Amino acid sequence: MKDSIAQKLHMFIVHFRHLKIEDFFFCVLVVFSLSFSAIIFQANRIDNRKVKTPQISAFEIRVGGMVKDSPMSAMTPFIAQKDKKVASYVVAIAKKESNWGKYSPKKDGKDCYNYWGYRGKENPTRSGYSCFDSPEQAVNVVGERIEELMDQQIDTPREMAVWKCGRDCSWDNPANVNKWVSDVAFYVKKLE
Repeated sequence: MKDSIAQKLHMFIVHFRHLKIEDFFFCVLVVFSLSFSAIIFQANRIDNRKVKTPQISAFEIRVGGMVKDSPMSAMTPFIAQKDKKVASYVVAIAKKESNWGKYSPKKDGKDCYNYWGYRGKENPTRSGYSCFDSPEQAVNVVGERIEELMDQQIDTPREMAVWKCGRDCSWDNPANVNKWVSDVAFYVKKLE
């Protein structure tokens, strides 16, 4: 015949009174450890459901593969957030102007993250090039300038030569202008 719950409880209490103090604390420690572990496990399950792994787009992978092993590689996530055509010019012009940051302005020995030869109001160097605070700021400022040009229907590599020589390239050697255009076009085409 099975013992009733009351009988089992009575037997536990009788047995419990005969435990040594060390055994009592050991039991308490085991119960506490199991309870704490269960709480932590449950909290981690909840946190893991909230954390989303950032998705890397195919475009970001292409940009990253193109600029890997260059200073510009740190800019890849910011470039990939831009419109693809804008991002293509960001990458192509940086290749032509600085070999993706290998030859770029410095200020007080620090990288200015200016891989485009951009001259703006942002913390200018002595030679007038903008010195950006971060790769993200650099991509945002230059990307916005490229967007402005595109809004003015300057959206082919030939037209984008204004980046190199201003509104009119007549002062520059035509062979240099043509080389700039063809090099930029090559990288734009690779990313479009």
